[in-house]
Amino acid sequence: MFDDRLEALASLRDDGEALLRRAQAAVAAPGVPGADATGSVTVTLDEYGRVATVHVASRWRAELADGQLGEAVVEAVRDASERRLIAWGDAYAEPATPASVTSTSAFRQRLDSISSARLSDAEREAALVALLEVVESMERGLDEVFGKLDQTLGATHVGHSPYREVAVEVTGGGDVTTVWCNRVWLRDAHEANLARQLTAAFRAAYEMVSLHGVQRLIADGPLGEAQRALQDPFGLARRFGMVGR
Repeated sequence: MFDDRLEALASLRDDGEALLRRAQAAVAAPGVPGADATGSVTVTLDEYGRVATVHVASRWRAELADGQLGEAVVEAVRDASERRLIAWGDAYAEPATPASVTSTSAFRQRLDSISSARLSDAEREAALVALLEVVESMERGLDEVFGKLDQTLGATHVGHSPYREVAVEVTGGGDVTTVWCNRVWLRDAHEANLARQLTAAFRAAYEMVSLHGVQRLIADGPLGEAQRALQDPFGLARRFGMVGR
C-alpha cells in the first residue's frame, strides 16, 4: 500500500515538473514587438509582459498629432501583449522537453531523509499542531488576499520620466491605461530622447506596482509567511520534528 502511494506521489511530482517546464518554455518564448496602426511607435515586452523598450519612428510627426503620441504608445503596448499571448500559446502547445527524473527508490530516500525519525505521541501531536498553524496561516492569507485583490488590481500607479516630461499610468495588474507627454517639450524632442523618457517612465510605473501590487500584498501578509516557510522543506520538517536525529 505504501509503495502504491509512493508511486502515485512520484508520478504526481513528475507531472508537475513537466507542466512547470512547459510553462517556463512558454514564458521564455520570444514575443513579437507590437506597434500602433501607423507604425510610429513600436514596443517590446519582457518575459513578465512589461514594457521593456519603446521605439519612436523619426516620421511620427507626419503620422500623429502631438496629443496622439500617448494613445499610440498605449495601442502599441496592447498589440505587443496580444502578440505575446499568441506566442505563449504556441510555445505552451509544444511538447515539454524531457528531463531526467528521480527514480522511485531515490525519491523514497529523499522522503526518508526528512522523515526517518520515530516520533513519540507528544512529538506527533506537536507536529500536527505546527502543520495546523501553517494551514491556518495560509487560509488567513488567502482570505486577506482575496478580500483586497480587486482593490489592488484596480488601483492605478503613475511613473514619471526623470524630468517629468512623460507620465505612464498602469493598474495594479500591470495594464497600461494612459501615457502622457508634455506637449511643449514634445514639439522639439528627438525621437531617441522620446524613446528613452518613455521607457524610463514605464520602468518607474512598474516599480510603483511592485511596491503596492499583488506581490507585495501577498509578501506582507500571512500567505507570504507560509510561502517562505514552504520554500524551506527541511526547515519545515525540523519545525514538525520530523528530521531524523
